[in-house]
Order: sequence, then structure tokens, then C-alpha cells
Amino acid sequence: MLADAIDAEVKPHYVRRFKEVVADWDHKPEFKSRKFIKPDSISVNVFPAGPNKKYWIWVSGGTRPHIIEAKNSPTLAFMWGGPGSYQAKTKPGKPRYKGPGTVLGGKMVFPRRVKHPGSKAREFEGVIAKEEKPWFSRTMENIWRRTIRAL
Repeated sequence: MLADAIDAEVKPHYVRRFKEVVADWDHKPEFKSRKFIKPDSISVNVFPAGPNKKYWIWVSGGTRPHIIEAKNSPTLAFMWGGPGSYQAKTKPGKPRYKGPGTVLGGKMVFPRRVKHPGSKAREFEGVIAKEEKPWFSRTMENIWRRTIRAL
């Protein structure tokens, strides 16, 4: 009963929350969830899956500085307005996970390679966990009550 209720109520709720974050992404990852029931704790983990999971890992976990080189054409091509000109499309906080996804004052540039400075981790997992803690506690208490009554 307990495990079934977690599968039916808690796991889908969290997967929906993660899907909200990537709703306007061009390369959306899929999400899967796993429950862990131990003698002293219950937890649900949601993780990216599918061919686009790397994008979630890069955005939520951040990246280190790295080189980007043109592979299938002579040059790269992107809008550039200088350091700090990009405003992310997805960001934690209010309004919920939305940003413009634009470059301010940018112009099109065509370098052969760039030294990307890396990106700061947006830590969506932590934001969702913090926002959902009251819901999770309340829902798990209700599931426990229903389970005990059913015995």
C-alpha cells in the first residue's frame, strides 16, 4: 500500500515539477523517478533520461570552462554582446523558471573556436526540493495514515 501510493501520487508529482522547468526548452530531457524506502527514511529521486539528459546536467549542474570548436562547418555562429550579455531562458526562482533567453546588445559573430568561461549551476533539484518540502511532508503523512487504517 505504501509503495503503491508513492508510485501513484508522489513520483508523478515530482516528474511534473521537473517537466515544468524544461517546458520551453528546444531539447527537453525526459525524467524518470525512483523511490527509496529504508527503515529510517523515504525518498524519491528524479533524474534526467533520454538523449537530451546532458542538457539538464549542464544547465542544472553547471559547466567548467572549456573550448568549443567548429566541427561540421568552418566557423561557429552565434549572437554575442560581451561577457554577461546573455540572459538565460531558464532560471530558478520567480517568475517560475522563466527568463528571456536572449543576448542583450548582441551581434552575430563567426569565430573558429571560443574559450567558454563555463556556466554557473542553476541547481534546479535543490530549488524544487525546497519548494516541495511542505507538500511532500503533508502527502507522506496522509499516505501513512491511509496505510495504517488499511491494516
